[in-house]
Amino acid sequence: MKGMGSIMKFFWWALCIISLGYYLVIISYAGLQATFSRFWLLLGGIFLVLGLLCTWSQRRGIALLTLFPVWAKISAGLLAVFCLLLFLGAAGCIASGMCRLPPGNLDYIIVLGAKVKGEIPSKALYKRLYAAEDYLKKNPHTTAVLSGGQGPGETVTEAKAMEQYLLSKGISKHRLRIEDKSTDTVENMKFSQAFLSDKNVSVGVVTNDFHVYRGVAVGKKLGYAQIYGIPASSDMILQVNYLVRESFAVIKDKAAGNI
Repeated sequence: MKGMGSIMKFFWWALCIISLGYYLVIISYAGLQATFSRFWLLLGGIFLVLGLLCTWSQRRGIALLTLFPVWAKISAGLLAVFCLLLFLGAAGCIASGMCRLPPGNLDYIIVLGAKVKGEIPSKALYKRLYAAEDYLKKNPHTTAVLSGGQGPGETVTEAKAMEQYLLSKGISKHRLRIEDKSTDTVENMKFSQAFLSDKNVSVGVVTNDFHVYRGVAVGKKLGYAQIYGIPASSDMILQVNYLVRESFAVIKDKAAGNI
């Protein structure tokens, strides 16, 4: 029992160090306002408390689990298993969309917006724009819907910032449609439908690889007849943060009936 207590103490302290360490990496790399970064700070705090409890119980020769009634231990175990399965299911769905290859000559692509700093696209948005530029140049008959409104810290809409970039890369203005009212993925896909010639056209969704599954799933729920993912790359340093955040987003949208 003493050996098990030592293992659990090491386990919680290790997870605490990993979580808090990753939080420091995120804020050092992307700043204090980095999306979802505080999750790792909170998670590290939870592991810290568990590590302290294990340390306290070991020093007093008390088996920590004996402090809780049987019903509480069973309930906590079942809840943990349920959450783990839910999270793994969402992660599996996300992974299924990360390697999808779209067909050529789609009628439209919808480029989903992401954070703009003033008028400058964020790193995540630049990666989406690189993928959109590449597809548009290889498929000259495809029209692009640039979808994204204006949020805090943005002096132009995300759609406008995307338009400026693509125009600077030689993409003709007549191939670009501007949807500048949306504030999230569901609105991106919903509002972009107004720019399609009819409901049976073929559509590609351009977004970072971790986000492809949800973008396509939302589109299918909204009635897109032919819809495909076009994965853009992601920042490898922030990829774990993105994947965990996206897993929660998939679960939330599934519960809300958006996918």
